[in-house]
Amino acid sequence: MKRIVAFSLMALTAACAKKEAAPVDTTPVVVAPVPAPVTTPTVIIVSPAENDSTGHDVTVTLSSKNVTIAKADAAHVEGVGHYHLFLDTIPTMDTLPIPPTTKNVVHIGTGDSTYTFKGLKAGPHQIIAVIGYGNHVPMPSVTDTVNFVVKP
Repeated sequence: MKRIVAFSLMALTAACAKKEAAPVDTTPVVVAPVPAPVTTPTVIIVSPAENDSTGHDVTVTLSSKNVTIAKADAAHVEGVGHYHLFLDTIPTMDTLPIPPTTKNVVHIGTGDSTYTFKGLKAGPHQIIAVIGYGNHVPMPSVTDTVNFVVKP
């Protein structure tokens, strides 16, 4: 009987040893955060193209990325604005409101993406497009520039 008990104890010990789980690795896993995609607002002058030759009436077509183009509403809402054009003139600083519409400064506060300059004089011209908030303050560094020539 001693042999049976001893054999049973050995069998039980072996069986228990087989059922023991492998040691668990408790080393913490560190996952680096994934950076958010860059969503900088952008304005693009689609036409006229750089160095185009045009007639005296020039239609400017605009596009944008990462910004909602809306009607001017006097509000400063991040990511929402409207187009402004500067013809042969330097834009206002990013911290100052864009002045009222003149023959060289145009507010497209309707939410549209086109504007036609009529009767431009022959020669070289430059258009700078700016996106401004609803309160007409420019979005920082959101500009595009095109140089073109009006044919005589």
